[in-house]
Amino acid sequence: MALPANFSPVEHLHDLIRKEHNKRVNTWFKNQRKDSLETPKENAYQACLIRDEDDANTMLLRKLFFEFDVGQAQSLQAPIYGIPVTEHQRGVEFKPQVKLYFKERLSPTSDRLNPATGEITFRLMNEAGQTYTRAKAEAMAKDIKREFGNPIFVWDKGIYYYYYRDFERGYDLRLLVKSKTEGERIAKAVLAIQGHPYNDDFSDFQEHTRAYPTNPGNQTIYGQSVKKPVKRPTTEVRFRYAQLLLHGRLKVINLVATPEAALKQVIERLTII
Repeated sequence: MALPANFSPVEHLHDLIRKEHNKRVNTWFKNQRKDSLETPKENAYQACLIRDEDDANTMLLRKLFFEFDVGQAQSLQAPIYGIPVTEHQRGVEFKPQVKLYFKERLSPTSDRLNPATGEITFRLMNEAGQTYTRAKAEAMAKDIKREFGNPIFVWDKGIYYYYYRDFERGYDLRLLVKSKTEGERIAKAVLAIQGHPYNDDFSDFQEHTRAYPTNPGNQTIYGQSVKKPVKRPTTEVRFRYAQLLLHGRLKVINLVATPEAALKQVIERLTII
């Protein structure tokens, strides 16, 4: 079919973008009223839809708002679901995984460029992606909120490794802490999420005499002097959010989050930071 005499490549492009974009927006907001502004979700629905009269800049703004602010962008990248060989051999591959994230709150006078972070993961050995339900996720979120959200759990990081390995229950914790006591405190809090007992036979604490300076000096990068990263910083990291990864599901499930985490579609939100 030949192009019509009045064919406009720009209008043709705008029309295709509008149709494909609005199709995804309508699917995303399928449970919302289309011609209403009564709720925050309905307001967002209206803001995301591309109109016939929109110019290119407005179309771009609507697409950016939908992809990055509403939360659609979470589905564009599948989580990295790596399986170490040792885990594969233990048969925990594809078991649901819970991740707890922590982050330091840097003071304005800090001489470090980036805040320290921490991550704790464990597997749900009696579950699978096929058996996990929204109700179970809600119960898990409440349990995590109870142990890590009221008050906000603070992890006192240090230079020594504390290990807690109970493979049958899905735990392989490797925590940088200041003392064995701190490692035990964190491990017990993680176990308490599912009501599992603590067993000292599964723990190990390794001290050493290596030094990790808090001010390692500078290095030259691209002709400029910049601070070297601090290895194993001794500092406090605070609980920020918890997520659940299910094999076969591209999007993570946001279980718990503080306002600083700025996550969308969270089951349990914390009002304190």
